[in-house]
Amino acid sequence: MKKILLVALNASFTHSNLAILCLKSLAGRETETAEYTINDAVSETVRDIVSKSPDAAGFSCYIWNIEHVLKIASSLKKVLPSCFIILGGPEVSYGGAELMQKHGFIDMIIRGSGEIPFSHFRERFVSGADTTDTPSAYVRIGEEIASTPDAPAYDLNSTPFMYKNPEKFRNKLVYYETGRGCPFKCSYCMSAGMPVSFLPLERVREEIEYFFKAGFMKVKFVDRTFNYPAKRGYDIIKSIIDLSEKYPASPSGFHLEITASLLDAKTIRLLKKAREGLIQIETGIQSTNPGTLRAVCRPSDVPKTLKNIRSLCAMENLNVHCDLIAGLPLETYETFKKSFNDAYSLKPDTLQLGFLKVLKGSALRAEAKKYGLVFNDFAPYEILYTDTMSYGELLKLHRIEAMLDRLYNAGLCTVTLEHIIPSFESAFHFFEGFADHLEKREYFKNQQKIKRLFVELFNYASGKCDAAALREALALDWLRAGKGSWPEEFEPEFTFMDKAQIYTFYNNDDMIKKYLPAYAGLSPKEISRRCFILVCKRLFPRPAPMLFDYGRRTKKGYHFQEIDAADWR
Repeated sequence: MKKILLVALNASFTHSNLAILCLKSLAGRETETAEYTINDAVSETVRDIVSKSPDAAGFSCYIWNIEHVLKIASSLKKVLPSCFIILGGPEVSYGGAELMQKHGFIDMIIRGSGEIPFSHFRERFVSGADTTDTPSAYVRIGEEIASTPDAPAYDLNSTPFMYKNPEKFRNKLVYYETGRGCPFKCSYCMSAGMPVSFLPLERVREEIEYFFKAGFMKVKFVDRTFNYPAKRGYDIIKSIIDLSEKYPASPSGFHLEITASLLDAKTIRLLKKAREGLIQIETGIQSTNPGTLRAVCRPSDVPKTLKNIRSLCAMENLNVHCDLIAGLPLETYETFKKSFNDAYSLKPDTLQLGFLKVLKGSALRAEAKKYGLVFNDFAPYEILYTDTMSYGELLKLHRIEAMLDRLYNAGLCTVTLEHIIPSFESAFHFFEGFADHLEKREYFKNQQKIKRLFVELFNYASGKCDAAALREALALDWLRAGKGSWPEEFEPEFTFMDKAQIYTFYNNDDMIKKYLPAYAGLSPKEISRRCFILVCKRLFPRPAPMLFDYGRRTKKGYHFQEIDAADWR
């Protein structure tokens, strides 16, 4: 029997690949899967594939792995000339014929949803029959590249549940699809306007319950707009919350990509009931410039969008991730400043400053000349400049992005940012100025240690705010990062309590119950190995005792909290 190998090249070993799992679930024993990462050496990946002796190898292709795929497929064809090479996925669904003309080792490209075309190919290939009539495909026939008619629409409910072996996915990010397609027509997106189909809600609830029972750590819904229709989104969120209460010991968490303008008050109230860490929300703001949103066919009620996201960000039980896209049509550097400040003011857990990718098959790619979009010819087709934003301005935004990721998103300097940004005209003004400061000092030319970043931040901001308070803020962030003694360049004026006073606090059961409940029953000596207390003299309106807990790590560093004045004797 002929063997087909479905190959995934993931971004990380912690990721799984939904595409090859879908295809495998519809296939028989002749079809196997193999997963690697783009960080693996090409030679090692080729060696492992060759060792499996496939008669056909299918690769799942995306903008972030296509170059790796082409290298591996090329080498594989040279080592195993008879191996039939198939590519599929969003990166090759458009311009497939041109790609096959350029790369003679590709025998077939499947475009769009792969379930029906692959099933057709598999049945014929393993029996030795002709495969050139595979639907939705570009097929090499001698020296010619033929394009076959599209396959009929696929019924998503025909795909079996594919995560029945939880051990295989232990500690991996699992992708889960309950809806395919998108009703919206954002011109930068390849899913724009695709027909929408859904799994039945009863099945979705059963499968979510399985995730809880099996202890899957993180399940990411890949539905393009999770909360469309709004009632369906509400019902699934309610199922997640109800099942989390049924399985309180389960570590499962769920990532949902929503459109904030579709949220209603009922859904927002429901989300408040989720236990901490259960739900992560991702939502795309992209821009708050009305002209830009109209140009990309994403008309949006911006005030409602911002209001709803602000409500989500105010919930301490949720993790909220917001997206902006730089380089969109009609967006200028000045209008993007406003978009950035609007988004930053919401205080999301993560604010991703992304850059426009002019994707194959997107409506925006066809309109590139209209808006003066100039982008790289190679994946991921990132924007270089537009009619309204210069190359130099986009470079500045890249520097700002680097500092936003390091200081804010990674949680490295959250205390410091809260202290110093009010001293600047705006959040954007701070990040822009600090990026310029670092550029002049050639900071970005090489990888830098964390000490250099902290010292440069002190040098930049100390003349614009209270330097003594800044030293304390930086030192607190330094300690949260677990770095030990702070550099002398920003030596703070902390007060440290004597051991007797600290031990009295640690020996008070009421105080431990209030501030360190996880350490109830431990001796003061044992607690002191995990915690320490210092007093900030300048950062806050009055001296503030700060309790650090090095036994508890949060998403943005080690945990610390202020001790109420009434509790400190």
